[in-house]
Amino acid sequence: MATKTFTLEDFKESTETLRNIFNSYIQGHSEYEDLKCIFEIGLSNFSLFPNIRLSEEQTAAEYIKKWIKGYSDALNNPPSKRTATPKNSCSDPAVQAIVQIAKGLDDEKTTRIAAYHNLFMSAENIQGNLLEEYISISTRPYGWIWCQGNVMRAIDFCSSDGKILLQIKNKSNTENSSSSAIRSGTDIKKWYRLGTQSKNGMKSPTYKWEKLNDIINSHITTGHKPDSHMTEEDYQNFLRNTTLSNPDIISSQ
Repeated sequence: MATKTFTLEDFKESTETLRNIFNSYIQGHSEYEDLKCIFEIGLSNFSLFPNIRLSEEQTAAEYIKKWIKGYSDALNNPPSKRTATPKNSCSDPAVQAIVQIAKGLDDEKTTRIAAYHNLFMSAENIQGNLLEEYISISTRPYGWIWCQGNVMRAIDFCSSDGKILLQIKNKSNTENSSSSAIRSGTDIKKWYRLGTQSKNGMKSPTYKWEKLNDIINSHITTGHKPDSHMTEEDYQNFLRNTTLSNPDIISSQ
């Protein structure tokens, strides 16, 4: 059966019809309170809804059902609880040979270094999701919602009133350009955690947590005191505690 990608707008249904379909699926599920806010924000700007692959004969109801499932799967399997899966492909023996010859290593040390490399790559692959989980925990009291499960295109967080959308990146050079396709007039903030500074020819990290705290504290929807104070130290404590409780979160294979 042929498939193609759809956004919710492609089905040409009225906003009220779409709302009724959505409500019929989540009725009686209290865990979807945040998703209700996200759905309403999307209905005010259809370009926020992501592309979802469906068969050509599918309906808006099938789109919404799959959209909810993406959120539900992410909600029930947070990054901190996941177990790493080994790589789908084998390591390239030629690359290992280059390292071994260039550094004069024996087979045992080369194998050990390759395993360490896999561990670092595994950690790098999951850190973006863990960063979002940490931010979600920290910003929840201020009325910010985590748009997990790819429920908004190029948007990771939104204020509960939908007035501010936030895109999170770990590094400045990983910014996602797809948000440019979202209609103008929407206030999209962009933040990255890690920058680089140079001093006397030496490069070192510089962290941008104060900018994120400013974004959060400038728009609070819960009446809570504006006191967001996320820090690199607190974030790394979160990573430490997460890894101690779930060492299988990364894999050497």
